Amino acid sequence: MEKLMNALMLYASEHRVKRYELETYPEDQLARQEAEKLLEYLKSLGPEAEQSVKRLNIELETVSISQNQAYFLAGLSIGLELGRL
Repeated sequence: MEKLMNALMLYASEHRVKRYELETYPEDQLARQEAEKLLEYLKSLGPEAEQSVKRLNIELETVSISQNQAYFLAGLSIGLELGRL
């Protein structure tokens, strides 16, 4: 079973995930840009840095959620196609 899971994960990575990542690409890019801005801002801050760190973590979590969503949708589509066989 582990070999099947590894094969499906590899297939999803190579053939499916990119399609779903494209759907969230604008949101991902915006989150990455916001994260970069916040990092630069942190360099110039003193006590306000804590609030910026919280915002930065939110933006980074958005990127992570989008990537996880792409993998989930890829796996779901593979499962549906296997179910039709």
